[in-house]
Amino acid sequence: MSAGIILRHWAFLFLLSVSGPWQASAKPKLQLPSKKASPLPASPIFLFPNNSQAENIRPRLNGQLLVTVNTVPDLWQVDPTRNQTGSILHTFIGYTSLFGIVESQSDVFHVIASNFTGAPDFYGYQGYTSVFEVDLRDYEGSHDTQHRVKVSKVVDIPAAQLLDGFAMVNQSAGLLMSGDAQTGVLYLINTRLRTATAVMQDALLNGTDTGRASGLAHVGVNGIKFYGGDLYFTNTAKGVYGKVRLDSSTGMPTGKLSVIENYGTYLDDLNFDHKGNQYISEPLNGILFRKAGDTTARPQTTLFASLYGANSNAFGRGASDKCILYSTFAGSPSGVARIIAGTHRLCNKI
Repeated sequence: MSAGIILRHWAFLFLLSVSGPWQASAKPKLQLPSKKASPLPASPIFLFPNNSQAENIRPRLNGQLLVTVNTVPDLWQVDPTRNQTGSILHTFIGYTSLFGIVESQSDVFHVIASNFTGAPDFYGYQGYTSVFEVDLRDYEGSHDTQHRVKVSKVVDIPAAQLLDGFAMVNQSAGLLMSGDAQTGVLYLINTRLRTATAVMQDALLNGTDTGRASGLAHVGVNGIKFYGGDLYFTNTAKGVYGKVRLDSSTGMPTGKLSVIENYGTYLDDLNFDHKGNQYISEPLNGILFRKAGDTTARPQTTLFASLYGANSNAFGRGASDKCILYSTFAGSPSGVARIIAGTHRLCNKI
């Protein structure tokens, strides 16, 4: 949704159980060009208990993985070096779900908390969305009894209904962007001033149906990332991958939204490596790969990794896992998977 919502987890939980609105409104199968290399396999390293559904993922500087959950308001820390090792860092009382997470400075994160129904409606409500800061600079782990996780509210966004994707736009100015998947609105969040401003609403950010009972049809803008002066986005219901130019100093849009490609299938979160290569979560198949600079999109898109229910992905940050892509996935159970890209031709360039 990324981190992000199809609602990613809930939807695929229903898909896996062969129920819900997917049967009547299934997207056409994604068509990709033939390729020499087979997609990489994904190996689960952590499964969430109690049917909790993982949403977005961000690695910490120390290599631990932060994962938001959208069925309960829990922020987890998962140890990628030890299978099935994780713990809840914080529970956000008064909310039902966590969505986007972004690192705003070293070991300081911002998290979106909100209330939404889950399946089969995937519906969010006005008046229940907030952005929180999670400061982990002094936190050493569950054994650390002296230093607790520091959590503080930054801003309430009462007009928002279903904020999901989260992107850093200007770190020094504390500017973040988030997209409301239900209303098609982009919100610019100033963490220094503690403000949230609607800066754009467009049909390319909306879903295909605004009705509460329309299921995934009303889930529009999902994953968002800022790279090279552009805000890239996916739209779940429309299967669209696009971008818009931003003024990086102010965070304000300076142009119109444009479509890079209509993939004709459900899309979730996206991720960039430092070369500009893109990794787009496509839950029915796995993680798509687009080489940096491609403008022809689909002819250059390949299936990087097979992972049913894939929703948010991020590369490791240490020397030992810089060539490992971690991904959350929805289902029963939901979890975190490891994709070893050591045999991928791009790995030693990442």
